[in-house]
Amino acid sequence: MYAMDNPFDGKAVLIIGAGLLQIPAIKRARELGLHTIATDYNPEAPGLDLADDRIIISTRDVDGTVRKARQYARTRRRIDGVLTVGTDASMTVAAVANALDLPGIKFSNAEAASNKLKMRARFREHGVPIPEFFECWTEEEALAHFRELACPAVIKPADNMGARGVSLAVTEEEVRRAFTFAKAASPSGEVIIEEYMEGPELSIDALVYRSEVHITGIADRIIDAPPYFVETGHIMPSALPAAQLDDAVRVMRAGIKALGITMGAAKGDIKVTPQGAKVGEIAARLSGGFMSAYTYPYATGVDLIGNAVRIALGLPPQELDPRHDRVAMEGALIPGPGRVRAISGIDRALALPGVRHVFINVAIGDTLVVPRSNVEKAGHVIVEAADRETAIGLVEESRRLILFELEQQG
Repeated sequence: MYAMDNPFDGKAVLIIGAGLLQIPAIKRARELGLHTIATDYNPEAPGLDLADDRIIISTRDVDGTVRKARQYARTRRRIDGVLTVGTDASMTVAAVANALDLPGIKFSNAEAASNKLKMRARFREHGVPIPEFFECWTEEEALAHFRELACPAVIKPADNMGARGVSLAVTEEEVRRAFTFAKAASPSGEVIIEEYMEGPELSIDALVYRSEVHITGIADRIIDAPPYFVETGHIMPSALPAAQLDDAVRVMRAGIKALGITMGAAKGDIKVTPQGAKVGEIAARLSGGFMSAYTYPYATGVDLIGNAVRIALGLPPQELDPRHDRVAMEGALIPGPGRVRAISGIDRALALPGVRHVFINVAIGDTLVVPRSNVEKAGHVIVEAADRETAIGLVEESRRLILFELEQQG
């Protein structure tokens, strides 16, 4: 895929995070011939053993990661690029890039892409379509703004990801419940209440090189479990009409510009409402949820992760045109509450033609709950097929075959 004169020889890349969603980036960087350094607070993180070097520190510890990166660059070897995939660490990535004079975005822009209040302020300033929103620190403020909105509202923490602390409220009693839920999930205590947007939701990935935006994937998100917003899967390409997709891409591009994402990647949650596309949020990174590393490459044949690594090193992306037209889907495994006694059927699911991966997030003895966010699911199935109906059928059959034997509490 890349030229014989390898531009990666002798270079090193720092990857923030070493969990399941960062493993593809670590593996791809090594395949390209890069020296890899991975960070994670958990010394047992699976990606650490795959990297050439490890740094044990939280992905959210911005100052600590900068200190560790500087020390590594001073005492070990030069770091030539820094990136993350699928985790909310764009401020850490930007801080390291700024400190070591690496390709990246300004820290203030990464902060705006991480804090939903600052993000919405940017969007409002630049005329990017968004729902009406208010900041609220107390339950009384939330109730007052709910009355002002006079419609169903979504209440969420300003500074968390993965749908943690996010829920819908249609009555004042539900506002009280939702505010408490959001407040508990907010590291800063900042909470947002905003109008609920009707309509389907899209996940959009983009690569950005020197302010040029390359849209690299659009998927239909499958959201369930009201009053919460749990993504039970996604499928790509999207089945929405071209005019709605074009409108969503237009809004995504406007949001990227407003946030000052000029180098790196962007992941958007875009709602297609009766009033037109509106931004739910845009992060300064590639998507999690297995989209950037699995479903998009399977659907198109494009090496998205490899191109993100290129941009992190200051190199332009290449070969972004799809090489084939397939359908790929991720489906969550959500068996219900209880203590896990046994898991079976994984091999039978993997034997189905088109089932590419089964990821299990839990172990025997773990206690499962009914998910209220995207981090509480028991596992995931990744499939590839020639058409949408076949892909959906493969996920449904895999869910039938993979059995979680649960012991009910009490």
